Amino acid sequence: MLKRLGPFHIERELGSGSLGKVYLAREGEAGRSLALKVFSVDVWPEQELIRAFLREAQPAFTLRHRNIVEVLQDGFDEGKHYLLMEFLPGGDLQERLDQANVPEWRQCVRLVMQTCKALQFAHDNGVLHCDVKPANILLDAEEQAVLCGFGMAYVKGEEVERSPEYLAPEMVMRDQVDGRADTFSAAAVLYELLTGVNPFRNGNWNSITRPDNINAEIPIELSDLILRALSRQCEERPAAGIFARQLGEFLSEQSIEEMPVDAEEPAEDPLEEAIPEVLVVEEVVDPVTAVLCSAPPEPEARRALETLLNAAMASSLEWLADSVLAIYSRPLLGVEAANAAIQQFSLDHLSACVVTGVFKLDRIWAETRPELGGLACRNMDRLYSMLVACPPNKLQVDFETARYAPDSMRFAPVEGAEDLMQLQDEPEPEPEPAPAPPPSLEERLGSSGTRKRPVEFAEHVPAALRGQSRTMEIVKPKRPSSFNWNNIISLLLLLGFGAAAYYLLPLLRKGELVLTGGPAKAALTVSVDNQPPENYKVGTTIPLRVGEHSIKVSAKGYMPFQTKVVIKAKGPQKVPIKLVKAPKAKPK
Repeated sequence: MLKRLGPFHIERELGSGSLGKVYLAREGEAGRSLALKVFSVDVWPEQELIRAFLREAQPAFTLRHRNIVEVLQDGFDEGKHYLLMEFLPGGDLQERLDQANVPEWRQCVRLVMQTCKALQFAHDNGVLHCDVKPANILLDAEEQAVLCGFGMAYVKGEEVERSPEYLAPEMVMRDQVDGRADTFSAAAVLYELLTGVNPFRNGNWNSITRPDNINAEIPIELSDLILRALSRQCEERPAAGIFARQLGEFLSEQSIEEMPVDAEEPAEDPLEEAIPEVLVVEEVVDPVTAVLCSAPPEPEARRALETLLNAAMASSLEWLADSVLAIYSRPLLGVEAANAAIQQFSLDHLSACVVTGVFKLDRIWAETRPELGGLACRNMDRLYSMLVACPPNKLQVDFETARYAPDSMRFAPVEGAEDLMQLQDEPEPEPEPAPAPPPSLEERLGSSGTRKRPVEFAEHVPAALRGQSRTMEIVKPKRPSSFNWNNIISLLLLLGFGAAAYYLLPLLRKGELVLTGGPAKAALTVSVDNQPPENYKVGTTIPLRVGEHSIKVSAKGYMPFQTKVVIKAKGPQKVPIKLVKAPKAKPK
């Protein structure tokens, strides 16, 4: 074990993490206690890799927040790179779980709420955590949560092994990741603190037992919040700050309900005394919808476009060098404004893009990307990149915004970008056939000018009596009785065939299945209803009968993905596939 590193005297080892070991150290013999994180040579065999990591992760180490551990400095001595951090005497939540010394459930909710506040602060500064777990949530002397372990988002390659039971599905699948992946991990930590069971210990994301079914003390409303944050679909989860606010509001309601009705009015606010953290929840920026349109060159067209966006209730409008940015409080307003701009301005180069998220000025983005304007941030950069790649006279939106579009607007996925949708042009209506001209008078009366008698009313005259002037009496057939078994049986058969056609014809109709997502270069094979597998290319249509089918997708180097899908006759059924890399076989 190390005894000394640079000017720091090492007392004992506190623990080990993905990047190295953490020691309790002092500066000199009588200095204050500090935490010294020494990077492992096994993980970082080359010194240049550690230096590159420290350069890229510098924004994460400069975060300053009451619920984020403070990194004091980084250094190098005796061939070892290290980070010097503040020391927190309360240990971490993983130790509490191992010792079965978990706090009361309300305190667990407060700890995760404080963690989410720290995550939102990091997200606002362009930093993701990507390794939220109980071992990275420390406790200070006042039993407040302090988040550590930042920097995992900057680790490249597969040398470092993360904790899979706390990772969001998109991180396991190597898909695009945003701050809602950290929300998923924080909710998984809260689930384990409240129940003592990790919901994804076996790698199963399909079925989760409700927390209140495991621990009867957990309110149903809290279980609903946790399950919403643990959704497999990223767009259905709240941002970390919104999740923190929801947990704070829930604790406030619980405290109000538990107050005695006949209690005397205390001198101080009981909420502030019982849960002061709830009343000091930091302000969270609510998501807004930003519309970015390419700017027309003519001044008159610019003024008209500005008038249109303002008339659609834009809360703010900003002109950039080659585009105009409009902010809306509701996604539907933004989508309709962007669509109106595309429809009304018949310019060859005009296009529009819409994104829903947090748009808050970031100092680093503002310095490096002045073309992004007054809301320079990661989301603004993404929106600007969408506009550059968007074809003329087209409207593109992100998946989150497309959910709010009206039914009259049809969106289709953008090729090469899984989370983007593009508005489809309305098909031209087929011309109605010209009405047939009315029949002429001769056609209606016949060539003789007299109306022909209908054939069904002509009386049958025997050939022997034709041409004679005598008359004959024609006996009309007797009308059958109203009760006829043949008619009733025919009616029942007709009803039976009609019912069979009503229920069986939809099963014979063909539907369409389109698989989306998956590895870009992997050769896929698809088996439908245990049929022999066939080669498949992502985006190709598979014709299937209407009803439920079992789909199995395989690829070399990946674990098989199997699901069930219900095919409808209306429109293609899109099913996202998520392939997990098969674990590498350990050498014997």
